Amino acid sequence: MLLLALSFRVSGQRTEVKGVITTGPSISLITVALEDFRLTDSLSSFDDSLLASNLRQALKDDLIFTLYFNVVEPDSAFLVDLAGGQMSLDDWIYVGAQMLIKGRLSKHGELLTLNINVIDIFRNKMIYNNEFLGEKSAYRYIAHRTADDLLLNLTGERSVFNSKIVYSSNDETNTDIYICDFDGFNPIRITTDPAIDILPAWNQTGDRIYFTSYRHDNPDLYCYVFEKDEVYVISSRKGLNYAAAVSPDGKYIAVSLTISGNSEIYLLDPSGRIMRRLTYSWGIDTSPTWSPNSREIAFISDRAGNPQLYITDIDGTNTRRLTYFGDYIADPAWSPRGDFIAYCSREAGQFQIYTVDITGQNAYKLTEIGSNEAPSWSPDGLHIVYSSNVDGPYGLWVMNFDGSGKKKLSLKGICKSPDWSVNLR
Repeated sequence: MLLLALSFRVSGQRTEVKGVITTGPSISLITVALEDFRLTDSLSSFDDSLLASNLRQALKDDLIFTLYFNVVEPDSAFLVDLAGGQMSLDDWIYVGAQMLIKGRLSKHGELLTLNINVIDIFRNKMIYNNEFLGEKSAYRYIAHRTADDLLLNLTGERSVFNSKIVYSSNDETNTDIYICDFDGFNPIRITTDPAIDILPAWNQTGDRIYFTSYRHDNPDLYCYVFEKDEVYVISSRKGLNYAAAVSPDGKYIAVSLTISGNSEIYLLDPSGRIMRRLTYSWGIDTSPTWSPNSREIAFISDRAGNPQLYITDIDGTNTRRLTYFGDYIADPAWSPRGDFIAYCSREAGQFQIYTVDITGQNAYKLTEIGSNEAPSWSPDGLHIVYSSNVDGPYGLWVMNFDGSGKKKLSLKGICKSPDWSVNLR
């Protein structure tokens, strides 16, 4: 588990509340109350009231998603006792809130303006004020920007609200690469070739996506460049070119190739030129994932008889085995915090997701039901996206680092192989 330690010190319009994630037995949260947004005269219709309610709900969901906030609401009995009157700061203290978030929504032409104040309830002092603008149709982005700024100013931490998830989806006619927001909204199709496109992976800055495609009959490695909206061949060597992973420093692409006969891991430069062969074994070596400092790679190998998790330095030395249980380990993903690696272990014919620390100790099971595959960490290391068939065909799910808070993303098609980007700013 993680411990969220918070200390409060108020100064002017900005709070210097700091949040630090460390190891520990529990989570301590900032408890906030979020009032219903007040509407100016420019927003007076029923649809405007519904929009304000949806915007508030999106902001509430975002604050809870960060894992730094506990959002409290007065229960129905308390509201009955209040008899329709305005809640005072004492009332919010009774509910358990430390801070009160107040919002006022107005419209100027086609643009919405959301003004947010945060009150330190115990001091009865405003510690934060800001405005956020956007079109009505993009109200969710207004909520994301608001939550992002609140998190930064109230805890000093960055959110994941500017990140994207890339994945492959089969809509019964073709398998293509898509991206969506961190919460599953606004899916966009990236590839349209009639061939099978699979195993997408972001680069270190989020402006390119690497994927394997059969568009020329062989499983070759391609790169999609957002700025040019074009696809380039990176590696079309004989055999398999798959499981690409870009180093956090952007110097290398780790990839599995079968040019030597069996699957080995190689390091390519960004143009696709081979810089180094990393593994030499009689077995299959695949699924590389980088440490945050770009100095080590975790990977899967069956060199000892069945697929297990290994770590090696990027010069191919100091290779050591990390897991010694399970008959089939797959899909490793190194946390951006550097302390844990998520992976899948086959149990009774289905895969379940675990985390283990980088010494191979403290394995922790995160999923129990269905088959759960291809974990990928959020850029803050507090969430994991994965593919699961727990309720039918494979779809994308997101859970917290400890397996709690599982939620399915509303995406079409059979969705697999997700990869979470860095924050895109």
